[in-house]
Order: sequence, then structure tokens, then C-alpha cells
Amino acid sequence: MISCHKCETNTVGLIYLLHVRAMLNASKISSHGFRKDDRFEVTACATVVGTINDNDSTFELDKQCFSITRSGAFAPRFDLKSGGVLIATARQKPFRNYYTLAFGGKDWTFKAVVLLATQFGLFENDTQRGSVSAGPPLHRLKDIMADLPDELPREIQMFLISLFVRQLTASAN
Repeated sequence: MISCHKCETNTVGLIYLLHVRAMLNASKISSHGFRKDDRFEVTACATVVGTINDNDSTFELDKQCFSITRSGAFAPRFDLKSGGVLIATARQKPFRNYYTLAFGGKDWTFKAVVLLATQFGLFENDTQRGSVSAGPPLHRLKDIMADLPDELPREIQMFLISLFVRQLTASAN
């Protein structure tokens, strides 16, 4: 796992190292070939950690491929798989920007926290533990920021970002 470190100087002039939680950034990258893919490069501390392909509902992380399959019409279920093995499931409430995710013995809620669904919060019970937000209004698909808890494995963090990107690109179509 990538973590960021930041050097700080205290009042005495001694330099000390702070551990800073690695925020993930996602930005749309140019398409290539005949088919227009909505692809996003995901970085942590300016280091590329993966790529999301929204059209194919896949992402790559540490040279490993993950797929997201959708089932259900009114209350969709999204399954995260790698090599055919189910890793996590997110269920969407009908007609709402609200997902539930059971992972690591905890129930998480991933839901829109602003009216236009350009920012989602990740909640454990009623406590917000993280967020994912779109870029500026004219460039929502650039500079997507994700501040998610370190206790969630990177593939679950990428899964949540993928769900968010899906929501943003669906409303753009």
C-alpha cells in the first residue's frame, strides 16, 4: 500500500516526518482506438495505482484485473470479482444514490451527500468515515478525489470510486 509522508519543521527547527493518509485521485484519460472508452487513471501521492474502464465495468490494480457485474433492474446489485471469485457486493436502493456494502464484518453506506450527487460520503453506522467527490463543475470527470479509510483494502476503495464514476457518467449521458 502506498502511503504519503510529509516533512514538517517544528518551532525548534527539528524536522520530523508525518504519515498522511494517501488520498486517491482519478482523472479521465484520453480514449484510443475505434471505441470511445471512459477510462480513468487513479493515482495516490502522484503514483499511478490503477486504471478504471467504466464502459467495460472493470479496473486494474497492481496488474490484477477486477470486474463489476450488475444484476437487478429496480434495486441493482453490483458484484466485485477477480478471477471469478466474489470479493464484495454493493446493493443500491431503488431510484436512489444510496448503496450498502457489507465488508470486513461491518456494514458500510455509500451515499450522495449533496443534491446533484457530485459528492458521496462513506458511512459506518451514522459516522462519516470517508468521501469521494467530483472535480469542478465544468470538469467533473477530472480531479475526482477519494479520501477513504485505510482499513478498506485498495480494491474496495477502487470499487467505490468505480461506483461513483458510474453515477457521474450515467448522469452525463
